[in-house]
Amino acid sequence: MKSEYELIFVDNGSTDGSVELLRNYPGIKLREESKPGAYAARNRGITEARGEILAFTDPDCYPVSGWLHAIERAFSQPETQVCLGPRLPPNSNGSMRLLAAYENAKTKLVCASDDPMVYFGHTNNMAVRRTSVDHCGVFVERMRGSDTIFVRQVVEEYSCRAVVFSEEAAVVHAELESLRAYLRKVMTYSRSRRAYGHIMKVRPLNREERIEAFENTVRGRPIHESAQLFVQLALGAAAWGIGGINRTTTHR
Repeated sequence: MKSEYELIFVDNGSTDGSVELLRNYPGIKLREESKPGAYAARNRGITEARGEILAFTDPDCYPVSGWLHAIERAFSQPETQVCLGPRLPPNSNGSMRLLAAYENAKTKLVCASDDPMVYFGHTNNMAVRRTSVDHCGVFVERMRGSDTIFVRQVVEEYSCRAVVFSEEAAVVHAELESLRAYLRKVMTYSRSRRAYGHIMKVRPLNREERIEAFENTVRGRPIHESAQLFVQLALGAAAWGIGGINRTTTHR
């Protein structure tokens, strides 16, 4: 029911006409945040929200049917403070479908881990309980990495069991339409990891954990798909290395 949720859109300097489009929908709460940065916009949304569960996504994503219901089910467990969900490619392209399945298998593996240092966040598909914001504070307003910083604070404040992965709470990430786009994202994430490393240490998954995620992804698939994914992940590892090359970075 619409009375059970509210839609909050925060304009953060858009120039594509989206604000004018949104004004045609009176059920949407449209707000403006003049301070640049996605996390400043998300914090504005937090201050405007009235609900006990705050669900985030990005302008290049759209939720699949049942997204809010899946989030609600995840938070029916009192210990849940953060819920992460899958990010799906916008088409049925085989290569992107495999890569998305692997990335989601990694996230699921992380959310079942007892090691706090492997936990991370992605606010293009993430929901949090308001009480966790009250305890840990809003997002640090920097260009990247604040979702991971927030999730790690939640884990430290509560426990690893406070962060869960819901298979059904999925969004489509429209930007990830090709292998080239995926590799660009990997380089961006690598630069982001380097940028917030001085704030909070994060342990990347080790070889055994990555093999487990790989095996969970290819189980039941034909051998040529396993080989295809292996090659794509090798390219991804190279992109991560390129993105992590030391360069002058401004920390925020």
